[in-house]
Amino acid sequence: MKHKLTYKLTHNLGLKLISVLIACLIWLIVADSNDPEDTQLYRGIPVTIVNQDTITNANKTFTVVDGTDRINVYVTARRSVRSRLSSSSSFTVRADMENYNEAIGSVPLEVYCSDPAVTSEDMRIQPASLKINMEDKIEESFGIVATVTGKTARGYELGRAVLLTGDTIRVAGPQSLIRIIGKVTVPVDVSSKSDDITQTYAIRIEDKNGAAFTEGQMAQLELKNADGVLIQDNRAEVAVEIWQVYSDIALEALVTGQPKEGYKVTEIALSPRTVNLTATDKAIQEIGRKLTLADTFDISGASENKEFVVDLNDTLQQYGDVRLEADVSSAVTVTVRVDVVGSRTIDLPVSELVLENAPAGKNFIFSPTDKLSVNIRSTDERLGKISYEDIQAKIDMSKCTDNGSYTLPVDIVLPADCELGSKVSIVVNVDDEEQEAEVELPTEE
Repeated sequence: MKHKLTYKLTHNLGLKLISVLIACLIWLIVADSNDPEDTQLYRGIPVTIVNQDTITNANKTFTVVDGTDRINVYVTARRSVRSRLSSSSSFTVRADMENYNEAIGSVPLEVYCSDPAVTSEDMRIQPASLKINMEDKIEESFGIVATVTGKTARGYELGRAVLLTGDTIRVAGPQSLIRIIGKVTVPVDVSSKSDDITQTYAIRIEDKNGAAFTEGQMAQLELKNADGVLIQDNRAEVAVEIWQVYSDIALEALVTGQPKEGYKVTEIALSPRTVNLTATDKAIQEIGRKLTLADTFDISGASENKEFVVDLNDTLQQYGDVRLEADVSSAVTVTVRVDVVGSRTIDLPVSELVLENAPAGKNFIFSPTDKLSVNIRSTDERLGKISYEDIQAKIDMSKCTDNGSYTLPVDIVLPADCELGSKVSIVVNVDDEEQEAEVELPTEE
């Protein structure tokens, strides 16, 4: 029985071995066709830079040449291995700054794969080195200000914006960047704000042409306060005060000196009479509802009206936390009327003029537009009580037939026991009255 089994195993042994080899070959062919070896490209692998202190400790800094901080990895392996790999997680590429080659300005790259089936011989990278620009690292101080944009809520204005981190900043980085810094600001938007704000805002650096630094450029800089403390996230803290606008604050002027003998001050007129002020609650309480001008108005020896033009800002300087409403002129005109004793000047509205013999089809523009000054003399004690309603005024327009400007006398009729202190005239500008265009409307037939 044993001899029979041995005979079966050894009978045609050569053929049996050949069969086994053929089977193995077929298996290899089938396996290779199902899991072939090939080369696959994995793009955009980020480069990790290590041992940067080797450069920074030498008071140097570097920038990566664009396009070399991400590389491509070529892997030669079977399909089953390649299918397990990913550009985002399977590869690590390192640039060790201790291996920096100053002669060619580059650092050789090393690539590692997390899959043990892939060895360094199976991988090829492009580019093979990290190109860098090396330069000196310097530090300089710059002024920094908060720049405010946007329109506050109605009835409010920006009071002040204060940088709590200080008005100077120290910037360290590559010499090529530090040398082109033109301005350092902290943009603050106050759109629709009516309350005070205190928060951090991003610091903006502009070059000398006014272009903002890019994120890449900002990443190369170190921002510090005046004490050298690093500013976190390149943000500065700003306190913004929003002040209320207080309307119709009356203006008042005081005069010094005495007019010429026989004359007196009959009126002190200000234009404008009231102003709107932007202020804190405390400041407006100090001022109240009337603001007395700080300027001195001397009328010593005056025998006629005197006019002064002053800057309201000179008065506001004596108060804290207050200023004029934005976009309003600070000029104030003070007119001191000086009349002979026993006389008085009354403002007569131009609208009270009676126009006699006015030609038809003409348009009239008067100058002054609003009022005429009428000086009245009288020994009657009623002089101080007379108003423009007690005066009659008329002009003869018969000469105003042609377009142009005419200076016409004003005929003034005064109450009894009063006389006119000086003649009154007015300028009349005459033009053709605009004609309404006649439009012919279609009629129904």
